[in-house]
Amino acid sequence: MRIYVLYGFGIALSIAGIAYLATEYVRYLTEPLRLLSLLLTTAMFAFFGKYFQEKGW
Repeated sequence: MRIYVLYGFGIALSIAGIAYLATEYVRYLTEPLRLLSLLLTTAMFAFFGKYFQEKGW
């Protein structure tokens, strides 16, 4: 049980780090590139959602 808590903590920290780096990167993008980035991120999460729904998670 403890190992799953550590895995969850590690995943949460990884997501927080990626989110921080993404916000720093987006700060230097122009408006059209920000829109493209938002669309690509939305599509990525949609595909992940469909994948996990098919897996039954």
